[in-house]
Amino acid sequence: MVSNEKSDHAKRGVKVSLISIVASVGLSFLKLASGIIGKSSALISDGANSLTDVISYTVVMGGVAASDRKADNNHQYGHEKLESIVSVFLAIAIFVTAVGIGYNGVVQILHNDRLQIPTLLPLFGAIASIVVKIILYRITRKEALSTGLNSLKALASDHLADILSSTGALIGVIGARLGLPVLDPIASILIALLILRSSIEVFKSAIDVLMDVSVDPKTNDALEKEILSNPHVKRIDLLRTRSVGAGYYVEVEISCCRHLKLHEAHDVAEDVHDRIEKIFPRVRHVMVHTNPCSGEDDFCSDCHQ
Repeated sequence: MVSNEKSDHAKRGVKVSLISIVASVGLSFLKLASGIIGKSSALISDGANSLTDVISYTVVMGGVAASDRKADNNHQYGHEKLESIVSVFLAIAIFVTAVGIGYNGVVQILHNDRLQIPTLLPLFGAIASIVVKIILYRITRKEALSTGLNSLKALASDHLADILSSTGALIGVIGARLGLPVLDPIASILIALLILRSSIEVFKSAIDVLMDVSVDPKTNDALEKEILSNPHVKRIDLLRTRSVGAGYYVEVEISCCRHLKLHEAHDVAEDVHDRIEKIFPRVRHVMVHTNPCSGEDDFCSDCHQ
């Protein structure tokens, strides 16, 4: 059941990536043509950014597909972390894009005598880009929240960065048309700072998974509550979780009465295992170990054996 779910997640991730690739190819040509013909350097930079997006999205699509490969002798826990590795590279790509946009804005301010007043054509190119990217952002974010794939979260952040970038180009074109061409590079610098922040968030999220970050406190508390719902579980001695791909692994040690027979202790562990897998669909694997009580624990005073 888990394997099918993973495959479904991978298929949805590849589909969203493919849609993003096709859209970015079309937008890049639209913005480059509008920027060159309409004399807007901001839109030309934005178009070049869309071309680099095609490469990034292709890498994401390949990473999501590769992460769904079954476990083998050399990777007995599967390949899900490939998806987070891809997210790291995408974060770096977003970072480089932000630096490029910011640098271009600074150069234009320092050489403001070279600024040209664009025609109305770039205005329509920027508006078209914003509309398409908003649609892509909504689709990607919805799938990212549904599947939990970090690469799709990174992809959604990149779409948001592109919205900001195109908005900056739009402001620049409007400002230049109103007699303030310096607004174009100023807007580019502000947008670059926002994109830098987005890249840092994507990078941190991916690194957390690669470093086996634990689940959030709310999920951890829910796990504890479900484990203790079995009346034979007297105490949780250990509860460890680690993120992997779109899910997480759970390792738990429970304390039970030492007078339980072996098959009874096994049944308790199996019940806890099944409860966790049923209630928490993102769990990939559960390991339950049963410890006998010492006979001197607080809960042992109620024992009649």
